[in-house]
Amino acid sequence: MDTRKTPARREVLRWGAGAVAAVSAAGCAARKAEATAATLATPGPAASGADWTALARDLAGTLVRPGDGQYAAAGRLFQPQYDVLRPAGVAYVASAHDVATCLAFARRYRVPVVARSGGHSYAGWSGNNGLVVDVGRLSGVTAAGGSATVGAGARLIDVYSGLAAHGTTIPAGSCPTVGVAGLTLGGGVGVTGRAYGLTCDSLTSAQIVTADGTVRTVDASRDRDLFWALRGGGGGNFGVVTSLTFRTHPAADCAYAFVTWPWSRAQAVVRAWQQWAPTAPDALWSALHLDATAGGSPRVTVVANLLGTVGTLENELSALTARVGAQPASSVVHSRAYLDTMKVMGGVLGWTQAQAHLPGSLPGQNPAGRVTRESYAARSDIYTRAVPDTGIAALVAAVERYVTAGPAGGSASVAFDALGGAINRVAPGATAFVHRGGLFQAQYIANYPGQGIPSGDTVSRSRGWLNGTWQAMRRYASGEAYQNYIDPQLGDWARAYYGANLARLSAVKRTYDPGRLFTFPQAVPS
Repeated sequence: MDTRKTPARREVLRWGAGAVAAVSAAGCAARKAEATAATLATPGPAASGADWTALARDLAGTLVRPGDGQYAAAGRLFQPQYDVLRPAGVAYVASAHDVATCLAFARRYRVPVVARSGGHSYAGWSGNNGLVVDVGRLSGVTAAGGSATVGAGARLIDVYSGLAAHGTTIPAGSCPTVGVAGLTLGGGVGVTGRAYGLTCDSLTSAQIVTADGTVRTVDASRDRDLFWALRGGGGGNFGVVTSLTFRTHPAADCAYAFVTWPWSRAQAVVRAWQQWAPTAPDALWSALHLDATAGGSPRVTVVANLLGTVGTLENELSALTARVGAQPASSVVHSRAYLDTMKVMGGVLGWTQAQAHLPGSLPGQNPAGRVTRESYAARSDIYTRAVPDTGIAALVAAVERYVTAGPAGGSASVAFDALGGAINRVAPGATAFVHRGGLFQAQYIANYPGQGIPSGDTVSRSRGWLNGTWQAMRRYASGEAYQNYIDPQLGDWARAYYGANLARLSAVKRTYDPGRLFTFPQAVPS
C-alpha cells in the first residue's frame, strides 16, 4: 500500500518559508517538464553524420559509432543473444554534464535513448538501435563515516572490493559484473538482504539527470517522490543515474555452506527448506537450487551464508537436516572474510578484482577479465505462502522433464531465494519496491548452450520448458514478480512488478518524463 501521510498542520508551520520555496521550485519543475513534453511532441530533424560528429566533440567522454574499431564490443550486452542490436552510437559519458548533452541530442533529433550500467537487462533493454548512454566510466567508490558514494557504472566486484578496504559493505547481489545502478534501481535482492535489507534500502541519495537535462541530487528532502521511485521503481524509467550514496554496514566474516541431497529426496528438501529459510535468524540467508542438464541427472542443493561462525551455521543446517529427515549426500562448510565470501557466491574465488570483469579495454571491462558472457531466458515469482505438496511435486517433475526436453548442451534451474528479515520490515509503500511480504522469490532459468547467438530450436525448446514450468506454478505463487528479473513475456507486468505502488510511480513518471524520452516495452506507464 501507499504509506505516505499528509503532514500535520504543525509540520507545515515548521517548514515555513522552506515549504513555500519547495512549492515554488515544484512549480518551476512542472513548467519545465511541460516545455520538455512540448519539445518531444514536435518532430525534429534527422541526425546527420555531422550532427553525431558534433555530439562527439561536445562530450568529455567518448562516442563510439558504426565503423569505429571498438564498435562491435561497445554494442554488446552481457548476453550474446542480443548481439543483433546495432546502436547508432554508444556514449561513454565522463560526467553528468555529458549525460545532459546526450539527452539534449536525443530530444532534438528524436533519437531513441537508453541508459546502460552493467548491460545485464534480461530482456536486452539496456541496449537499442539508437543512442546508448553508458555510465561505465563513472565507477569510483569512496567511503567514510558510515557512508559510501559509488559511481553508477561501478561493477559489483568493484563495489565489494572498494568497500571491503574500509571494512564495510552494502547489501547486494552476487554476479561480479552487474552494474550497481541497475541493481539498486530495481530493488537489489542479495546475499545479506535478510540482515541488511535490499540494496535500495541503504540508498540515501542519488544524482540523476532527468529528461529535461536537469542534474538533480535527490534524497529524503529533495525531489522526494523521485527519490522514492528510484528505490525499486526499475532502471531506465526516470532518468540517467550518475552516482549513488549509501549507508554502509559492517563487512563481517562469513560462514557459508553448499549442501546436497540425493535427488530422490528433492521433494522433502523443498518442503523443509521453505519452512526453515524464511524464518531463520536475520544473519542467515539461503537459496535452494533445483538444477538439470539436458541428458544428465537433476541435482538439489542448498546454499547458505551466515554473518557469523561456522559452529552457528552448522547448528542451523542440522535443524534443516532434521526437517528433511535424511542426511545430505555432501556438505561443505567454510569460513572466510566478507569479500572472499562474496567472490565464492559470484563464482570468482581466487580471482583478482581485475579478473572478475569481462575482458576488454572499454569502461567496465578489464584486459585481465575472465568472466564469460552467457545467454539465457528467465521468469520469476514471489511466494507469499508455502508451496503445498502438489506444487512441490509439479516443480520436481518440471525439473526432471528438462533432462529429456532441453536442447543439447543446455541447462536449467529453479532457484528459491529466502526473503523475510530486514527486507520485510520495510513497509510496502515506503519505497517503490512493493514486495515486502514474500517468504521467498523464485527464478526459473533456461541457460542456452554455447557462446554465440542461440539457434531458433534452442530458444524454442528452452522457452517451452521455461513457460511450462512457470505456468505449472501459477496457482501457488502470489502473482508478483521481481522487476530486476524483467520478463518480456509477462502479461500484467506493471501490477506484478509494482502492485499498489503503480499509481504513485506513474505520477512520478508524468512529472519527470512527461514526453517519455525514456521508454521501452515495460517502462513505467504514465
